[in-house]
Amino acid sequence: MHTIHNWETWLGTDEAGKGDYFGPVVVAGVHVNAACREAFAELGITDGKTLSIKRVRQLAEAMRCGYNESIAVVQKMPAAYNALYDDFRRRGKNLNHLLGALHAEVIETLHARSGERHVCVDRFANADVITPQISTAIRRDLRIKQVPKAERDIAVAAASIIARDAFLAGMETLSKKYEFQLPRGSYRVTKAGKEFVALHGASALGEVAKLHFSLTEDVLAPAVFRFSAL
Repeated sequence: MHTIHNWETWLGTDEAGKGDYFGPVVVAGVHVNAACREAFAELGITDGKTLSIKRVRQLAEAMRCGYNESIAVVQKMPAAYNALYDDFRRRGKNLNHLLGALHAEVIETLHARSGERHVCVDRFANADVITPQISTAIRRDLRIKQVPKAERDIAVAAASIIARDAFLAGMETLSKKYEFQLPRGSYRVTKAGKEFVALHGASALGEVAKLHFSLTEDVLAPAVFRFSAL
């Protein structure tokens, strides 16, 4: 994989689910050292967004089996995510600030375990929305590099796979709970949303979907019936 720094050990973080109407938002982090870096390379770790679902699940399981203490995950299922999003909006913040808080939580967790100072993040915002949300007790100790398309870094690639796997697991959990197959993505999901509301009611939509998406208005809009002239 491509090298974007010369660190011997470091943390990589990435997120999944932020562009999907249904399902959770997940941020994952992976701590990499020389031993697991070699193992990850042998496994064929690469950007989780480019892999099949089957391969994501296989690689995530392999990483957890051998390096579970090097992995941290923060998952916000839709109900918790919607409440958190509303809280950030009330404070004049946006989605990037919310994601920054989740990345900060993952970084703090792995730093507490490993003492690692170096962090590589797949950049998702123009401004630094992560560092200000990290505890002041450790903020000065960290060197955070936020890079576009950072999945070329093996730690970030590993985190992208873990995050994607957790997102898929969350989607499965919700689909089973409501006995309704929730589609991934945000394109052509309005029909599924309407069907879900018809089955479970509008009040349940926030349990499975990210309500701030603009298509929520379409999902909740009453059906329009057209009658042809006799």
